[in-house]
Order: sequence, then C-alpha cells, then structure tokens
Amino acid sequence: MTAQTFEEISPADYVSLYDQGYSINELKKIAGRSYTYMRNMLLKNGAKLRTRKEALANIVSRNPRWREQFLKYTIPAKSRQLSDSKIKLLFLLFTEGCIRKNKVQFTNNQTILRNLLSILMKEVYNVCTKTYNNVTYICSAEVANDLRTYNLKEAIPQEIMHKLLNSSQLTREVLRIFADTEGSVIISIHKAPRNFTVGDRGIVIACSNEAVKWQLITLFKSLGMTARLRKDGVSITNRHSLGNFAQQIGFSSGVKVMRKKADGVWYMYEKATLLKLLIHIYDGQMKEGRRGRHLGVFRNCKSKREVMRILHSWYNKLEEV
Repeated sequence: MTAQTFEEISPADYVSLYDQGYSINELKKIAGRSYTYMRNMLLKNGAKLRTRKEALANIVSRNPRWREQFLKYTIPAKSRQLSDSKIKLLFLLFTEGCIRKNKVQFTNNQTILRNLLSILMKEVYNVCTKTYNNVTYICSAEVANDLRTYNLKEAIPQEIMHKLLNSSQLTREVLRIFADTEGSVIISIHKAPRNFTVGDRGIVIACSNEAVKWQLITLFKSLGMTARLRKDGVSITNRHSLGNFAQQIGFSSGVKVMRKKADGVWYMYEKATLLKLLIHIYDGQMKEGRRGRHLGVFRNCKSKREVMRILHSWYNKLEEV
C-alpha cells in the first residue's frame, strides 16, 4: 500500500486507514478532499466514527508527549504557603480581579499591571496565564480554590495584616498595588474670589469596604503617613505624608490615568509624573502665596485654561526629569 497513491486506494480502504488511527482531517489532506466528503465516504463504507472522547484518546496514544497537556494540575505544597508573592497576588485580585469556580481573572487596560499578574502567578503557582483583550486569566479550579481560602471581601485577614506590619518592604509593595490600580492624583482647579487656582490636592485610594479602609489607614501609619477616611476610600493630603508617599510607595513607571471623568483633563497622563506635579504645586503655593495658600503662583490666572497652561508646562518639565 505504501507504493500506491491515495487515488489508487479503493474506498473500502478508507475505513482501514481510519481504524488504524488516521483522523478525518489527516485523510482529507492526503486525498485533497473536503472534511465533509471524507466523513460521508467513511460512513458510506460502514465506518463507525469515533466520539470526541475516543478521538482525544486516539490523538494522545499517537502523540505520547501531548499527554502532558491533559494532566490535572496539582498545587505544589510550597504554593499553598502564604508567601510575599502570594500576598501581592491576592491584593492585585482584590482590586480588579475575580475568583470564580474554576477561573481566576484580572481585568485592567494597562499591560504593565496585567504582566504583573502573570509574573506573580508564575512565582506562586508556576502556571502561565492567558490574555484576551484587557483580561488576563488562568483556568484552574485548584488555583481558584486555593486563593478563595483567603477571604478579603470582608476585611484583610489578621494573618496577612500581621505579615504586612512586620515587613515595611512588603507593605510598600502592597500599597503600591493599591495606588496603581485604585489610586488617583487629585489636582482640581477651582474659582477663587479673585482668580482661578488649584484647590483640592492629594492622593485618593478608592475603596468601598469600610473595614479595609481602616486597615489601609493603619498600613499607611506604619510607614509614617497620615491617611484620612473618605466616603469613597482613603486620602493623603498633608505635605509631609505626600513626600513620604512619593519616596516610599509612589506609582509604578508607565501606569497612567485610565478612568476618563467628565472633564478628563488628566486622562492618559502618567500617575508618577502627576505625583511630582502635585508636590510641585503644593510647594509653589506655600512658598509664593501671599494672602492665603490658594493665591501664590496662580494669582494672575483669570481662567481655568490659564491654570492648565501652567500645569501642562510643569508636567512636561517634570516628565523629562
């Protein structure tokens, strides 16, 4: 039969080749026919087609190395321990992630943060993630069940809080995750009696969980910063704490403002540079203010546009530093 071309093989031999393990796709490529033609030819000559389960078993038997792809994943004992990487993974999922029955996913428009999830998944569980559009995910009931044992929905577990309060480095990294995902740099332009100026200044970490808000305040306090409770999260507004935030936590390079609000003046600007701008504004207003801190460098600005022109100029200079 090896000396014959496929055209010389009788239709009855289709069944023989199929029974030897050839798939319909393989037969159609050899014959130069369509999938439907080969399927109908096999049925016409009395072949009993394989089920999906039987077809998969046939593929694996003919390709032994493929078997590794279908082995059930078992979490290593080391991965079940509460490591620093696992704590960071849990907080990343707490901010913009979701743990389902057999799937763990993280939704974010910024590649740098989705890549962080992939790195942490590899470090903790030695698994590779997949990404579709702005969602990075891993389909594994084992991983989902392990992560679900640490319930952060009500509050940060005491075991995790204990590790954070005993490790300044880990606390800084966890708070940076909060800043990158839920943090905002507030630079709001207000109309004063005589001019337009920057009124509200500060950093806000968005959070709707009351218990977690107080725990975040405790973590900031452990690093020498004063954070205050807000309806939508916690805020840092005093100059000393803003300076400490910039030095110890900050924002990851490349992370941008992605939530477009009504005015959207800072949409797609880098958070790290906006933080520098915030401190620069604070220092400028305190240094050059004459009759109140809201005059200073903006005392001659008669419109919002004039203030924005100054802010954009400062932002561009700080971005180059």
